[in-house]
Amino acid sequence: MAWPRILVALWLTLIGSSFATLAQAPSKPGLRPEVEEFITQLVSRHGFEEAELRRIFAQQKPNDGVLKSINAPTTAKPWHEFRPIFVTPTRISGGIEFWKQNEDLLRRARETYGVPEQVIVSIIGVETIYGKRTGTFKVVDALYTLGFDYPARASFFRGELEQFLLMARDNAMDPNSVKGSFAGAMGLPQFIPTSYRNYAVDFDGDGKVNLWDGTADAIGSVANYLKQFGWAAGEGIVIPARISGTDYKEVLDAGLKPNMTLQQMQAKGVEATEPVAEQVQAGLFTLDIAQGQEFWLALNNFYVITRYNRSKNYAMAVHQLAEAIARERELQKSSPVSAANP
Repeated sequence: MAWPRILVALWLTLIGSSFATLAQAPSKPGLRPEVEEFITQLVSRHGFEEAELRRIFAQQKPNDGVLKSINAPTTAKPWHEFRPIFVTPTRISGGIEFWKQNEDLLRRARETYGVPEQVIVSIIGVETIYGKRTGTFKVVDALYTLGFDYPARASFFRGELEQFLLMARDNAMDPNSVKGSFAGAMGLPQFIPTSYRNYAVDFDGDGKVNLWDGTADAIGSVANYLKQFGWAAGEGIVIPARISGTDYKEVLDAGLKPNMTLQQMQAKGVEATEPVAEQVQAGLFTLDIAQGQEFWLALNNFYVITRYNRSKNYAMAVHQLAEAIARERELQKSSPVSAANP
């Protein structure tokens, strides 16, 4: 029996409406195209399980705290504001105590890599106050945010995210359990993932590298890092400079990396204020002080410290904190307080 035309029309209307509803229904949320591409690369390059990467990235979203922190770095402050944050009585006394507790390890690191104890201690002091502040951000969150929502350095941080996932896999770590800085730096010495994989060492010989709880590994890793970037044992770090005329600007514009002998600099109005061989190479830089600027000669070892953090403020803070720790330590050794007269 043929259906009445009105029923056929009604049936067709209902079917059409159902298909329209299905077409308009929201699909299951997917990952951003650039994240999809990143996952494909990781699977192809390193044999990651695609499903596991999807599980990790499905939990990620931009972290506003990370973006706020990287857009207002402490190192951007002028030197006269930066120095009081890092060269402090707390960090000096803490450094002396850290040195005392790890004297044998620090001596062995100096003998192995040529880096003085006070420099190793100072870097750990500047970075984390000897392990007290190792970071509260999830490293995977921080690197995801900077890799996909910080265009200025997205390529760099995607590379660090790749290295972090490799590091986590190699060391059987849950990526979501690792904490660090807003820039993804980890442990007592605040190594970014590339540095961890390339320069961290098993300095206590227990068969694994631990920069969070392993003080020995942190000490050895800092020393190895500086050595690999060219630390020269027994050489200086910086020398105060005096300038005259206007040609010194050519030297200043050439940057921190040693590029000219002191003899060549003298011809352009740049002089060292302390005795040093004329054939030593250096770079010239300035520090902002309340009254203007200070001029300094950056020797090779100063430039090496800037490979740890590219800020000249950072490198000078490491140098001055190291000097203060070593000086105060020697004073305490030469003037011991007796138990009878504390």
